[in-house]
Amino acid sequence: MADTVLLSYLLGVASALSGYPEVPLADLPTLRLMTPAALVEEACPDEPRECEKLVALYDHDREQILIRADLDLDNPADNSFLVHEFVHVLEARQKGALYQHDCNATLRSEREAYRVQNRYLQQEGRAERFGTMLATMVCARDQRMAGGEAMKLELAPGISSEERVLENFMQELRDGAAAAQRR
Repeated sequence: MADTVLLSYLLGVASALSGYPEVPLADLPTLRLMTPAALVEEACPDEPRECEKLVALYDHDREQILIRADLDLDNPADNSFLVHEFVHVLEARQKGALYQHDCNATLRSEREAYRVQNRYLQQEGRAERFGTMLATMVCARDQRMAGGEAMKLELAPGISSEERVLENFMQELRDGAAAAQRR
């Protein structure tokens, strides 16, 4: 597992870039390293194909972060997924019952976590970017799902990809300004 110095650094990055108050390292959820297959099986037992590309997951209900064991946590591209999950942890601690309470809140939460993850990668001089597909997605009207847990997304109707990317960029600017004000 990653050492406490690295975890503390990544938690600090998540806090600084998101604007959420930092929590003590000892108060983080349990971190579980898992094989890719075990991660998919635990995260999506009913629909494993939905989670084939899953790298890490904050399981809010069971207070744990599931992480693929094949990640190189000394590599910023790989450890950026911990930054992403730490943003979720910090957000959940800040918002309580309002954390990801519906599809729109979950989509905003994911966009924010990817925004922070990508800013971290930029600071580290990395070219990788993750979560860009969320810029063109909206919550489907019908959120009834077989498992009840997953959110159902669809392409935004009537908005071109370019317009959606610009809208997402503007939202990221607003989020950054709001985060700066929270500090």
